Amino acid sequence: MTEPRPRLSPAARAALVVATVIILGAIGFVVWFVNTPRDPNQEATQRLQQWQQVFERYREKNGALPELPAGGYCLGRGFPTGSGGTANCRDYAASSYYTEADSTPLMEALASVATLPTGVSAAVQGTIGPYAEYRDGKVFLLTAEEGGCVAPATEVWNDGTTLFVCGITLTR
Repeated sequence: MTEPRPRLSPAARAALVVATVIILGAIGFVVWFVNTPRDPNQEATQRLQQWQQVFERYREKNGALPELPAGGYCLGRGFPTGSGGTANCRDYAASSYYTEADSTPLMEALASVATLPTGVSAAVQGTIGPYAEYRDGKVFLLTAEEGGCVAPATEVWNDGTTLFVCGITLTR
């Protein structure tokens, strides 16, 4: 003869139902969150703002922004391989690209004061960011956005169709 299985009390059954509903709700939220469309322009501007915070933290700790020669520098790692067989930002597959490797001095300087933001922006017609340009006593934090810029980034240039180069300007 086998012994009868013990039955759950009403309170235990209610707790089991509540736990099951919570677990299923959490799974549903994760599925919804993963499948929610993201705005690549918003993400690109948010990334620029994160870099702006790192530059400002550097200024706060060192009294000035990192000193570098005039030119362009990739902000971060993970850019696509383009012209020259190197990982590039800006016009990565054209002749007007900046390389991750040449950006190492800037990345090291900024990493001395903060954890660096990760990720790159979505490419728009062969242009990808974020990147920085040192010129005219300013540092321009730039990225590509499609169809327009999301504030606080402002339009720096557009190709007359969908490519907009959007930026945040820092005075040196």
